[in-house]
Amino acid sequence: MKNYHILIACICLLLSSCAIHVSYFGDKLPPTSNVDIYYSAHDVKKEYKVIGHMNLGNIGQELVKQKFVEFAKSIGADAIIITGNTIDNSGKTGSDVVNADALKYSN
Repeated sequence: MKNYHILIACICLLLSSCAIHVSYFGDKLPPTSNVDIYYSAHDVKKEYKVIGHMNLGNIGQELVKQKFVEFAKSIGADAIIITGNTIDNSGKTGSDVVNADALKYSN
């Protein structure tokens, strides 16, 4: 019986270590409550400053957008521009990574 508890604990630990997280390089400001999503800088009609760059493994379009928006709120971004995806061939299998810029509106 004890072996099953240990097995379940190991499985839970393994699954929690595979958590989805956004990689970020940039400034962190007070959190925001709303984040606009763009796919091109030409679509942004407000003045803004890029406060950082995010990336996340491509886990599906809707989930990627959700994770980017949640993270952008936590770092104080007003909007994100999803700039596309890249293939990282540094590993044996390569991986699809989605990139985005975090924006802070000027006004």
